[in-house]
Amino acid sequence: MNLLAAIALTITLLSYPSGFEEGDWVTITNFRFITSAAMDQNNVYFGTVNGVARYDRYVNRWLDPMTATDGIPDPYIENIAYDPNDDRVWVNTRYGPSYYQPTFRQWYAGTEFPLNLARNDFKASALGVLVTDYGYTYQNGRLTDLNFRTFQLTRGVDDSFNHLYVGTWGLGAVVIKPRYGDLKLLPYGIYTEEVTALIRVGDKFWIGAGLDEFGDPGITLCDTSLQQWKYYVPRYTTGIGSTRISSALGDDKTAWLGTDYGLLRYDYDSESFTTLADFSPLPSVVVNSLAMDSAWIYVGTDRGLGFVSKSGLFERRRQKKPEESGDTIQAVRDEAGAPLTGKNRLQGWRVNCLKVIDSYMYVGSDHGVLRRVVNTYGDFEYINTPQGMLSDDILDIARNGDSLFFATRNDIIVVNFKTGQATTISDSKGFGRWQIRKILVDSLNLWAATSSGLWKYRLSDGYNRLFTRSDGMISDDVRSLEMLGDFLWMATPQGAIRFHWNRPGHID
Repeated sequence: MNLLAAIALTITLLSYPSGFEEGDWVTITNFRFITSAAMDQNNVYFGTVNGVARYDRYVNRWLDPMTATDGIPDPYIENIAYDPNDDRVWVNTRYGPSYYQPTFRQWYAGTEFPLNLARNDFKASALGVLVTDYGYTYQNGRLTDLNFRTFQLTRGVDDSFNHLYVGTWGLGAVVIKPRYGDLKLLPYGIYTEEVTALIRVGDKFWIGAGLDEFGDPGITLCDTSLQQWKYYVPRYTTGIGSTRISSALGDDKTAWLGTDYGLLRYDYDSESFTTLADFSPLPSVVVNSLAMDSAWIYVGTDRGLGFVSKSGLFERRRQKKPEESGDTIQAVRDEAGAPLTGKNRLQGWRVNCLKVIDSYMYVGSDHGVLRRVVNTYGDFEYINTPQGMLSDDILDIARNGDSLFFATRNDIIVVNFKTGQATTISDSKGFGRWQIRKILVDSLNLWAATSSGLWKYRLSDGYNRLFTRSDGMISDDVRSLEMLGDFLWMATPQGAIRFHWNRPGHID
């Protein structure tokens, strides 16, 4: 055994559970509150209240952050420093120091934080007038936005090439070019730690928010490469009734977001919102699900099914002029052209999910499952098994080959519509203890977002496993699922999780 290996064995490894490595579990959360900064040969490290954000200063690109799931003893980073002699990135937390070894890509317990290596090259008195991004002004170490919110610049590091990387308290990182008097924002991370849903619409993620300790919640919009970030806070953004997103869809011009207070329509060109809530024809302001065909957006609520045209204007019933017939005045309503009429509006039903699969739109509700052919506006038809297995509260629907998967609170019903065979799959340990919320099916596995973790069920042999905090997740409370290539994205109360489920060499 060489000397380096012997030294490595004498220190305490803080990192990943057995079978996992750096990059398998990545937590994206609120990194807007920065306490400190450090820099090695390539990267800038920002210590935040939720871990370490990393920025590659040569390619101007954010790298994966390092959080509690990577082995940091506490997410609140009080100070950060880089030791060039040992090539170590040190952090000091409320539970003591630790350091990251880039060579081994691991975190280790430390003994004493090297305070002499901690840097702060930012001096407000050394900077004059700075030209900032639109909507902000800089003065005396503070940034102020158009809503008169003030953000204190905290600590920074200078790369000696006219780039001063500085953290702020509430606005994330900025880069200043002192020679030219420029200041540019470097936004990264989710605006609010608690995530209600993370939904992919094209090449973007829409991320809904609950409440956290840092004030007003905000909706986050980012590209799937996690390099471009925008935030929308209801108090300062016209047209947003709620940040608690439940569902989303759209195209390259418009996004539709279902929330617990109405339907939001977002225009990408003008970056503006419109809320359809009170005094709208929707059966309820509580929107659970969305679907669309060639002309209409269908809105599943807790009191029925509504609709809106893709232009954003509700197709209202046309009322003819009253016709007098003796002493009787008759008002006739014409619903011709409306995509939902009469009983098809499912008044009083809780519509949990809407899914367009092949040529059908499926409705999962507290009354079971219905469907009808897309772009036709006739009656829905009930679908069920001879045993009535689909009469339960259906929370989500997915497809694989000839089979459809229907999620209920405790288990998943699989119906092969070619053979007519129906089966139930579940985990006996989870039955009655968890709540299944969303499901995804790929060519190999079924994945379920549950209140107890991420559940995997292998289709070929029935092998199943529940991933939890003990495996590296930041939270067991999984609220939504999205799959993008070899990565699964999850929404939790403590941020979003990206799971590299299909990493080469990984074995369950």
